[in-house]
Amino acid sequence: MFQGFVEWLEQSPASQFLSDTTGFWTWLIIPMSQCVHIISIGMLLICVGILNFRLLGLGSGRRSFAQLASALMPWIWTCLIVLFLTGAVQTVAEPGRELLNIGFKVKMLLLLTVVAITVFYERSVRNDPQYWEHSPERRRMGRLLASVSLILWVGVAASGRLIAYLDMRHEL
Repeated sequence: MFQGFVEWLEQSPASQFLSDTTGFWTWLIIPMSQCVHIISIGMLLICVGILNFRLLGLGSGRRSFAQLASALMPWIWTCLIVLFLTGAVQTVAEPGRELLNIGFKVKMLLLLTVVAITVFYERSVRNDPQYWEHSPERRRMGRLLASVSLILWVGVAASGRLIAYLDMRHEL
């Protein structure tokens, strides 16, 4: 069934347009999309890194976790939206390379998990700005979540990068 969707998408006008390597606009759209995607990944990783390192107790203590979350969450969500849009362009350009790739599937699974953690961060401090400071148990849970989050974000970036090296189309 999924293979059928990939085949349908490969035949779509959008995919035909974006995969035409002889067209001027393709030579402009795809590299620009990739550049914006990479810059957004960097910005996102910096933001989530700062946030998670703060929850781990590393870095400056001048701002609380809630203050940092308030400042960084708009950047995180904006980067995720930009990554979705640029990733969609790249996926439509090469659906088989992306959607059938184990690296892409792992990336999406890790991404969904880490976005859920990020939503939990945001909601916890929105409801109670001191949520992570109330007890030693919450501080321990925060450190555990921050560690898991950092590992997952690195996994998202690494599996995204692996997509280029794990092209599964030749194995079908």
